[in-house]
Amino acid sequence: MSSVTRRQVFAFGAVAAVSACAAERPAPKSVPTAPAPKPGRLFATTAAGLAVVDLAKGTVTAAYPGAVADGTWSTIHQLKDGRLRSYEAGSGALVADEPVAGVQIKAVSTQVIAVGPLPGPRRRTSITLVGEGGARTVELDGNIEPEAFSGDGLAMYLLDHLPPERPDRYRVRMYDVDAGTVGPLQTRDKTPVPSGAEEEMRGRGRQAVRDSAAGVLYTLYTHQDDHLHTRDLVAGRDQSPGVHAFVHVLNLDQRWAYCLDLPAPFGLGPPEAHTIALDAAAKRLYAFDASTGSVVVASTEDQAIRRSGRLGKQPGGTAYAAAGGRRVYLAVGSRVLVADGETLAPVADWALPGPARGVVLTADELLAGAGDQVIRLDLDTGARLGAFTLPGLQEVRHAERVPG
Repeated sequence: MSSVTRRQVFAFGAVAAVSACAAERPAPKSVPTAPAPKPGRLFATTAAGLAVVDLAKGTVTAAYPGAVADGTWSTIHQLKDGRLRSYEAGSGALVADEPVAGVQIKAVSTQVIAVGPLPGPRRRTSITLVGEGGARTVELDGNIEPEAFSGDGLAMYLLDHLPPERPDRYRVRMYDVDAGTVGPLQTRDKTPVPSGAEEEMRGRGRQAVRDSAAGVLYTLYTHQDDHLHTRDLVAGRDQSPGVHAFVHVLNLDQRWAYCLDLPAPFGLGPPEAHTIALDAAAKRLYAFDASTGSVVVASTEDQAIRRSGRLGKQPGGTAYAAAGGRRVYLAVGSRVLVADGETLAPVADWALPGPARGVVLTADELLAGAGDQVIRLDLDTGARLGAFTLPGLQEVRHAERVPG
């Protein structure tokens, strides 16, 4: 199973008018003959917690304060009053209830859940691992923050903050659950990282997305001035000067990492103006900077940028993105920009009735958060198919169809 990833981890999304070659359209109008909403579920973070919404009715079926969903969005885990409770996402049925030490869920998978202390200075970290055999506590030297698990739950990926009592940087490392040891990751060619060549990051982890089928976690980092990758440390020189942002590619099952550099001006603008989106079927990863309108697409097969482009920029606001069906959808401010997924050519510019609060895809529609509303849009035309209110909406996170 793929793990829940970089926690807000890290929340994974961008811009004003598309260039003049795209026809700007007025706010999509309601379609009187729009089909009735199909059965499905929407997951969204709200002021009340992680909310599960019945898409056919547009109503919240349950809300879980402080909860985290697993990588398949099938189980929701909630830590409350010293107990870790797990719920089936569809029915809301309680499937597990375990007393645990710790105050925050750090990382989850179908095999194991990590619970630990709140972030802060410390020389030693207690982590409780909860699995089928119950709960056990491990003591790790340093200021440790678990981030993700391998599919089999035998490798726990963590951030090691340095120096532990006054941290100003961190490195990604791996804890072998069976051996009980912490060590470096491997390089992309699956060789051990040499001593002294582990990357130490100072910038901000803006957003993460995961490819559940491939077991890969992509995390966007911005404001990485003077950062040296492992390949630079091994070579003894900076091989990519002028880079201020990159995507950290972590193969959770094969235990290697690689940094995909993003060209300037990525990383120079506000972190919240940056976003990434994954089209797993097309094996494409997109990165977008709303403050400049810059967009790139990279292949997930070889972690190389294939094409770059410019869309209209819109400074201000948090950027979001979703990709699929040969298109990429970028939301920021009160707009959704649509671009061709291969060429990055602008296709459309749709208006939203409020500030963007995330954007997700189902097989047949786009769901965009706008203020306290969720707007249902036709994937091709942007026609408004319906809307419902979701009080305290912070971000739409995931949507899926279910049998009717």
